Amino acid sequence: TVEQRRAMEDVAASLRSNLFRVHLIHGVTGSGKTEVYMDALRHVLAEGGTALYLIPEVALTPQTIGRIRSRLAASSGEPAVVWHSLLSDGERLDAWHALASGEAKVVVGARSAVFAPLPRLRLIVVDEEHEPAYKQGETPRYHGRDVAVYRAKLCRAVCLLGSATPSLETLYNAQIGKYRRNILSHRVDNRRMPLIHVVDMKRELVSQKGSAVFSRLLLDKLQERFESKQQSILFINRRGYSRSMLCPDCGYLAECGQCSVTVTYHRTDERLRCHLCGLEKPAPDRCPACRSTRIRWRGFGTQRVEEITRKFLPRARVVRIDADSMRRRHLFRRILADFRTGKIDVLVGTQMIAKGLDFPNVTLVGLIDADLALHIPDFRSAERSFQLLVQVAGRAGRGDRSGEVVVQSFLPHSAPIQYARQGDFDGFLESELQQRKEYHYPPFRHLIHHLFRAKNPEKVAFFAEHWVRRLESSPDLGRVEIRGPAPTPVEKVRGYYRYQVWYFVSSVSGFLPRLLEVRQEFKMDRDVIDVLDVDPVQMA
Repeated sequence: TVEQRRAMEDVAASLRSNLFRVHLIHGVTGSGKTEVYMDALRHVLAEGGTALYLIPEVALTPQTIGRIRSRLAASSGEPAVVWHSLLSDGERLDAWHALASGEAKVVVGARSAVFAPLPRLRLIVVDEEHEPAYKQGETPRYHGRDVAVYRAKLCRAVCLLGSATPSLETLYNAQIGKYRRNILSHRVDNRRMPLIHVVDMKRELVSQKGSAVFSRLLLDKLQERFESKQQSILFINRRGYSRSMLCPDCGYLAECGQCSVTVTYHRTDERLRCHLCGLEKPAPDRCPACRSTRIRWRGFGTQRVEEITRKFLPRARVVRIDADSMRRRHLFRRILADFRTGKIDVLVGTQMIAKGLDFPNVTLVGLIDADLALHIPDFRSAERSFQLLVQVAGRAGRGDRSGEVVVQSFLPHSAPIQYARQGDFDGFLESELQQRKEYHYPPFRHLIHHLFRAKNPEKVAFFAEHWVRRLESSPDLGRVEIRGPAPTPVEKVRGYYRYQVWYFVSSVSGFLPRLLEVRQEFKMDRDVIDVLDVDPVQMA
């Protein structure tokens, strides 16, 4: 397309300059961003350089590596290798030898691949750059996207950040001129964007006289697609059969003893599981508190959606993809291959199927509970909801047939849903940036998260409060706003009680060294563990 050609020419000019530059490839779903990446790869390999291609999930590696290998084999014959944390020692050694010998010139992998040993690095591609999966949540804490940009700077390379829904931090950097923004506003071959229907589930509850998982509209659309031999995707970002078990007689709620959350009911093996610490126990047939037989599950997840779909379409081939069903190696790849060849009619899944997948025969996408991300106590909840809606909707209508999306919501008039429905990215960006600026949230200031945890709740609260008083008495911390201490939204995880402090700063490099000096002087109890996280992506 004309837009692709302009983006390719701009990227090629940056590569020829041999200078560090960052390009935001901002293209709607199905606009051909991958083609821009491939053109840049060919250019780099022709000049004798090497390239790094990052993807947000290990599960996407087979599709990406297959696409790159087939394209490069047809043009330059340069092999690509996979590099991620799930490789065996032998596989990692083979990849290292291929890179060291010069046999391989392209590395494809998830966030840890950003550290792969690549000589003469000239290009780094970060696909779906907005994804929180690029953030490493454990020590060493880093953001794969940000490390990619910095590594490109050190190597005087070009970094391409691609997304249909870029993060507000990346968009802000493009607005102020730090990054170049290349826009792809139309799908390839002028294919139409999917038609989005928003269903008010409050009305569905009234009309169906009870708890409704599927709206009538979504069921009708599923039936139509099955009869016309087209494929559908059903998305719900909640695993298990139901999110909790409740006794209506005494009010008993099944909870995890190690974490302050309810346990999820999994009907496939009649178990209750905590998705934070991994605790498992048999699901009771009687209430443990009052022995009532009326204890029942509440809410729904992927397993229940799969069950209802099978009952409604008994002749359809329905397959579920989530962290529980994908424990066997290579199973994800096989299911996607079967879906591509038409052996599966309906795919039910979590965020594992929300990004990066391209199936031309998918003409219907259903979002079962579109409000889920909006209820999370996080200043990014609106941004995450908007991104998720656009990304999941983008799986529909990528072939010759136009697509439709059914969004089921109890908040149909909320801003993220309405902006996503209208495809108004700029409107959402302007609205969200205005709110962030008003409250001085990122990208207008940096956030540093300080987490304290201990087995004793009184002890962790005491030391967190004592720490904040010590900081507030330090005159040379610079311009910093301190919020907290306060319990985290999930106060207890794996038996540890948690308190948090937030630092809002204009400059991390100016604030962090002095903070660490004060921390070294501060006498923390050995039973209290504290962790610093710069620019966190989750409000723990």
